[in-house]
Amino acid sequence: MNLKQAKQYLPVLFDARVSVELRSSPGIGKSEMIEQLVDELSARDGEQWGFQVLMLATQTPSDLLGYMMPETREIDGKQVRVSDWTLPPWMLTRDGKPVTAYKRGILFLDEYGQGDADVKRASAELLLNRRLGPHKLPDGWVVVAASNRDKDRSGVTKSFDFVINRRCEIDIQPDLQAWTEWANTSGVMPLTIAFANQNPHIVFSDTVPEKQGPWCTPRSLVMADRILSLMTADDALPDASASELVAGVIGAAAVAQYFSFVALEREMPKFEDIVASPDKVRVPDRPDAQMLVCYSLAHRVEDDTIAPVVQYIDRFPKEFGVTFVKAATQRNYKLITTPAFRKWCSDNSALMAAVR
Repeated sequence: MNLKQAKQYLPVLFDARVSVELRSSPGIGKSEMIEQLVDELSARDGEQWGFQVLMLATQTPSDLLGYMMPETREIDGKQVRVSDWTLPPWMLTRDGKPVTAYKRGILFLDEYGQGDADVKRASAELLLNRRLGPHKLPDGWVVVAASNRDKDRSGVTKSFDFVINRRCEIDIQPDLQAWTEWANTSGVMPLTIAFANQNPHIVFSDTVPEKQGPWCTPRSLVMADRILSLMTADDALPDASASELVAGVIGAAAVAQYFSFVALEREMPKFEDIVASPDKVRVPDRPDAQMLVCYSLAHRVEDDTIAPVVQYIDRFPKEFGVTFVKAATQRNYKLITTPAFRKWCSDNSALMAAVR
């Protein structure tokens, strides 16, 4: 299943008190999805869920159990020196509160697959009974692990059958549509969204490159997007230095493709011209240019500009109109209430139904 589907069904596993391990290729957004899910479940239940992230690749068994410290106790009327465990970091939430401060919550074991074998063995009881030694999560808490696959060269260590039998394993598949929906509401530049939609074989490849080095994944593409959004804030064309910086994130081959989109963007009609003359402004001929315009307009359109923008989009092939409508409403759902939007959807109801 993809991330959107996983987010839909994970609450069922949480309510059933079943631990989960999410496995996927690197950089498709598992960690971000879990963080979003904490907020959504807090809204669902009307009370805040607790949350803690533990990078298992950095842990030792002692880190999970805490450290044994001597203390004196009275046993059968005698003062006896005994050992007691310190509180491990996973018993505190990310905001520094004890896990007992929250009725429900998620302990997220990120980079679980990269953990040492001894650490995985130690964490087995967490996955099954949500406890480790004397430390126990509240009954409403769940444990979620995230891992890459053996073939991803991500340092994944051996799995153990007795651990596998203690949790639900879900393989997360890269999915362009689910990522696009997320990107439309997360501040990703329209240029980057259009690039991903035009080049899914680059962004959502299911294998790592044969030769090690930077390569393009949804995660590294968003990193590149943040770099370029700062370097092109004044509408200047990126220079060679920008190309080198971005290549250090997504690789040289992907940069060549991406920067062809950057050049294409500079040839697109200006938003102000489209709003002023939707019937006269040129419609691009190339499909990649048409897609780029659709995402750019969806990123900028508001209530007061929706009518001329829809009029302009209506001159595109119908499938690009659907792309615009979906992207615009994902960013601002209130646009669906405008007369121009309602009319377009009514005129193209059969097409909208077919792509849902």
